[in-house]
Amino acid sequence: MRSWLTIKGNSAAQLAKAPVIGADTLVVDMSLVPDDENAAQVRADVAEWFSSFREQLSTPKSFKRWLRIKPLDGTHWIDDLSVIMAGAPDGLIVPKCTGPEQVRMLASELYEIEQRHGVGHNATKIIPQIGETPGSALTLRDYTDDPHPRLAGFAWNAEGLAREIGAQRTRTDDGRWCDTMRLVRGTTILLAKTLGLLAIETSVRDPKDLQTGALAARRARQDGFTGMAANHPRQVALINDAFKPTANERAEAQAIVDLFASTPSVAMVNHKGTMVDRTGLEQAEQLLELV
Repeated sequence: MRSWLTIKGNSAAQLAKAPVIGADTLVVDMSLVPDDENAAQVRADVAEWFSSFREQLSTPKSFKRWLRIKPLDGTHWIDDLSVIMAGAPDGLIVPKCTGPEQVRMLASELYEIEQRHGVGHNATKIIPQIGETPGSALTLRDYTDDPHPRLAGFAWNAEGLAREIGAQRTRTDDGRWCDTMRLVRGTTILLAKTLGLLAIETSVRDPKDLQTGALAARRARQDGFTGMAANHPRQVALINDAFKPTANERAEAQAIVDLFASTPSVAMVNHKGTMVDRTGLEQAEQLLELV
């Protein structure tokens, strides 16, 4: 899943247009949707949107459906989930996640909500946006202690982190990440790689700056991210292109898949002198799904 396009949950136009843009993952954002007199209708509309794309044909236009919920230190996220989970999102992105204890708390709530809506147990995955507060940035290592089975990866948010710490910039004058941003960004990659999960790069703020967007996407892939967030449709093609596997990468991935297919009962295979486990097989299969 290379491109993660965020669309507003209370924008009927964005919900209608997003499925044909070409993003690998569409993230319906409820985090900034106000809980006012229109909230019930927004929740119902978003639930219907998820339901309408629940069963997709395996075509290049198919996409994953994720929901970005409100921060868990508030109260209305549970009201949103109680309705929207009827559409069985593939996963939830948790903004301003303070640590693994919030992941466990959310997972506990999901267990009951999934049962209520007939969704399979542990079917809804979780990706926390990490390090968005000073305190949480200092405890990121805790995610490796008994990681929850719902965890699918980690994401980070440069603009959100800057706001929380009162920083006036995220990059230096020469375009490099500032020290605090670099710390959280690097830890996002390390956590994901340690646990064999997805690592999602933060979005580029200005969608009109295509040159910066393309460069950021290339660097994200070179640095080990598996995908990148987009805040505008015009960024999707740049990200997909940057993360598109080369012919050699596809050949290597196919070789790993073939090795496991020839000996399906083994836990590991030897590929050119390197032992590859089932996590490596999953990564190879995911790479082959990219177009």
